[in-house]
Order: sequence, then structure tokens, then C-alpha cells
Amino acid sequence: MRVSPVNLKILACTLDVEGHDASQVLARCGIPSLDALADDGEWLPLAVFDRMMDATLDATGDEAFGLVAGKSIALMRYGAITPLVLATPSLRQMIEDIRRFAVLSVAHAEVDLVESPHAARLVVQPLVHAGRSGRFRTEQVATSAMQMLRFAGAGPHDIHHVDFPYALAERQQRRYEATFGPRLRFLRRECAIGFRAGLLDARMPSHDPVAYLAARSRAETWLAAMRARSDAADQVRRHVLGALPQRPSVAETAASLGQQERSLRRELAALGTSHEALLQECQQRVAEALLARGELPLKRIAELTGFGSVHSFHRAFRRWSGVTPTAWREGGGVPADRRMD
Repeated sequence: MRVSPVNLKILACTLDVEGHDASQVLARCGIPSLDALADDGEWLPLAVFDRMMDATLDATGDEAFGLVAGKSIALMRYGAITPLVLATPSLRQMIEDIRRFAVLSVAHAEVDLVESPHAARLVVQPLVHAGRSGRFRTEQVATSAMQMLRFAGAGPHDIHHVDFPYALAERQQRRYEATFGPRLRFLRRECAIGFRAGLLDARMPSHDPVAYLAARSRAETWLAAMRARSDAADQVRRHVLGALPQRPSVAETAASLGQQERSLRRELAALGTSHEALLQECQQRVAEALLARGELPLKRIAELTGFGSVHSFHRAFRRWSGVTPTAWREGGGVPADRRMD
């Protein structure tokens, strides 16, 4: 899984705003400076973001810094969500927009709405679940969700409960109550905020139709651009499949798509893939289809998938699937160690 560099920029900005040295935290993640994180740059492995959250806890010495990060003004500086939230007509629309446009920066929305006739819950589904980083991200997202509810006019009696899937140290009780109110419950199955369902469709006092339309149009444009990049990966797959057994270079594929090589590389990188990865994906797809037919010898399948020898095909197929081509074919496409006797 990968995340937009915007997530790291927000956290770095939060550190600076709160008086900490973000450059040292970034350095621990192999990032030379904040300037190296372009808003529209290549998405980074989730492990890098995980490492940055862990480093943040070390740098601040605050085990509950997620509560700070979840309501930092740094959240206002980047991304498409904040302008929508500020001008939205209702809490329900806010949640729908977050669900729709979250993919501009993360793999999936980290807050989900669950409704019943008289109550509703915001269920927190953080990108990272385990360890200190998982707790940090859970508290960051939960704090932001609580801010949303308060923005919608929620008072103390509108919040029915706030659940966390872990225990709380007694020394932190007051901080959590200051953020979430007194109705805290720990060691629950999930992190969730229960609230009065009537808040969902109440008109937001800050609703600005013109500003909301502008923010929504901008977010839709960014979403369309992202989907266009996804289409680029599909176009590469189609070109490669049509070219096999020849192995087209990235320059040849870019030319066939009417693009510059550099642009194609950048688009694929933003999707977390590359021309070489897509080429191997196509080779594997064709090899598996030919093996499943059971008609051709391995030498011919190696030739049809662009390999110069059976040995190189054998080595690549084992890397892809964990078994040899022969074992894959004899097992009906299932690795030998997973077949039923």
C-alpha cells in the first residue's frame, strides 16, 4: 500500500507548528527536506509513513501526539478535503465527500458512517493498525472526526460514546476527555464515535454554496486526473500484451501512447508501479494462460512470453508465483503447498 506525500507534509508541518524539528524526523525516513515532498509527487510506501509516525513520537516524547496532530492547523494547508469541509451543506455531505475524495491521498477513507434509526457512528479504520504508529494514526483520525462533529454543532449531550480498542494510562485521562468528552470506553472492538443521528442532516451554519461548488469542482478535477493516470497503466498493459513476445522498452511504449517517456514514468510512479512491473505482470498473465491450456512445451511458452531461454522463464515464473511452471500447471494453477490431497 502507498500514500500521497501530502500525508507526510501535513505531519512535518504539524511538528514545526508545535515547536519540534521536522527535519530530523524526515531524515529518519530518508527524506532530505520538506521541499522533497511534492503534492503531486510519487506516492510513497506506507512503511515510510509508518516510520515517520514512529519517529514523530520519539521526537515529541508525547505518546498522545496523535491528539495534537488530529486538530493541527497544518491540516488546513494541504489537500482537497479541507475546503469542502469548511463550506459543506451538512455533516452527511461532509462524510460523503471524505469517502469519495480520500483516495486523492490515501488508499481508502479512514472514517466510515454507520447509521441506526436514532444514532450513528463514525468508525475509524486507520491505514496503520499495529504498534505505536497504529495508535498514533487511530487517535489522529479519531480527533479529526470529533472536530468534524463539533464543526457540525455537536454538544456534549450529542456524543453518546467514544470507543478505543486499547487501554488508557490514567495520566492521560484528562487529555482524552478534553478532546473527546467524558464518555470514553476502552478495550472495545473498534475505534468509533457514537453520536445523535439528527446531526447528519442539520444545515451547517458555515455553508457557502459558491465556495462549496468551487471546492467540489476542484476535487473532481483532481480525481479525474488520478483516474486518467490509472487508465495509463491499463494502456501500458494493452500495448505490452499486443507486443509480446517482443519486450517493448518504456520509450517504445510511451511513443505508442503519444507520450514522452518521462511523463509516462511519472504517471506510473504516482500509481505505485512502473513499466517493468507492468511488463512482468503481462508476461505472467500470458504464461499462466498458456500453461493452463496444457498444450505447449515450456520452451515454446518461454518464447511466446519474451524469454530467451527456458531457464530464465523458469526463474522468473518461480519468482512470480512461488512454484515452478510445471508445478503450477500440474496443480491446476494452484501452488503445490496449497493443493488439497
